[in-house]
Amino acid sequence: MSVITKIQSPTIEIYAKKYSDVPKEVILKEDLLRQGLDLSPAALKAAANSRPQAYFLFSYNMSDHGDMDEGVSTSAPEDIIFRDGPYGLARTSVRVVLNKNSPYKIDVIDGDLKVCENGIAVADVDYPDKPSYYGKKLSDGLNYEQVIPLLYNSYAFITTFRACHYWGKKEECQFCDINYNLREVRRLSGDHVTADAIKNKDHVTEVIGAMADELDPAQRMITIIMTGGSILRPVQKGPDNAADFNIPYVEAIRERIGHRVPIVMITESQPMDRLRRMKEAGITTHNANLEVWDKDLFKTIAPGKEAYVGYDNWVRGLLDSVEVFGEGRVSPNMVSGVEMAQPWGFDNVKEAVASATEGFEYLMSHGVIPHLDTWCIEPGTRLADNPPVPLDFLIQANIAWYETWRKYKLPPFEGYGPMGSPGVAVYGNTGSVDMGG
Repeated sequence: MSVITKIQSPTIEIYAKKYSDVPKEVILKEDLLRQGLDLSPAALKAAANSRPQAYFLFSYNMSDHGDMDEGVSTSAPEDIIFRDGPYGLARTSVRVVLNKNSPYKIDVIDGDLKVCENGIAVADVDYPDKPSYYGKKLSDGLNYEQVIPLLYNSYAFITTFRACHYWGKKEECQFCDINYNLREVRRLSGDHVTADAIKNKDHVTEVIGAMADELDPAQRMITIIMTGGSILRPVQKGPDNAADFNIPYVEAIRERIGHRVPIVMITESQPMDRLRRMKEAGITTHNANLEVWDKDLFKTIAPGKEAYVGYDNWVRGLLDSVEVFGEGRVSPNMVSGVEMAQPWGFDNVKEAVASATEGFEYLMSHGVIPHLDTWCIEPGTRLADNPPVPLDFLIQANIAWYETWRKYKLPPFEGYGPMGSPGVAVYGNTGSVDMGG
């Protein structure tokens, strides 16, 4: 007797019926972010001329370097665009989250790159081209992209201080692998200069100048994002806070390229006097990442932020930031899905979404526009053993975010590019920016 094996329909098809008003692009994007993907040898070979993963802040991968096949973690593209395929998808940017055990894989089929789920092609794939300045060297031999990578062919991402003073189990954010990632990059490169924790200001200015001078519109830098770990004590006998540490970088950048391109600065919560100094220096957007709305979860998941600032002060600081920078220019990150982190988080989607929605309502009603980043469960974190966030949570949270954003007639959060119907946004860490239409 022969056995007939029923092939399950792709997730995008199943969830498109369940959430008929949600763009299919959002469904696939969130599933790729929550489960990651793998690359076939042919797909990896095809990535030879694309922008590779830069490991500029976090690993953003679900598989550790040593768990992946040789060459994958160093040759895989930083991000991709999926499009077309059997579902006629609009061009959608998404970060590449590597996971060798994912049901999703990029493969070459009949000469074309495809993203497949369990062997079934669901979309065509484009890799990001390298801009002209990739491979260009500074005086000390560093490549430009080792100083500032370009993300989504749009964002210059500057990690000025790529370590964090929130240290150890009692201080580090439980989902964060910033310090672990720095140790891993140093171990793999064997070069502390390449993986220096502090960026050289002159290097940053030189590279930003080249990025600003890029003539190809497909590689046009539309924003500068500056961030790093929290600073609690003097760095190299200098400032003991992130605002004063970063302002000289901002001033040098503004002197080199002017004020046309927005600068997003991500730091820990800052008092009003520092916020004003940051704006005067040329920062257009300030984000003090709240990470999660629920107060008890904040205390547990972000213990350093609770110990040094406190939840109430952090939220109050976000509202103060709007008074300085204005609506649309304060967009703290929320790690979408960490609401369900075990053993402390909600154990059902309904309650987790309700908590996230409560946060959207409060913050947006005060002009704060939180931006979502889908939680990537990285191996170097204390939450590494958690399963992927339920796709239902991510979709419902995106719906709640979008509806609240529309309700308060808020602008897009500045410095992350356009938002709207699928095919418009360039930000690849969440499907919420693709919810329009």
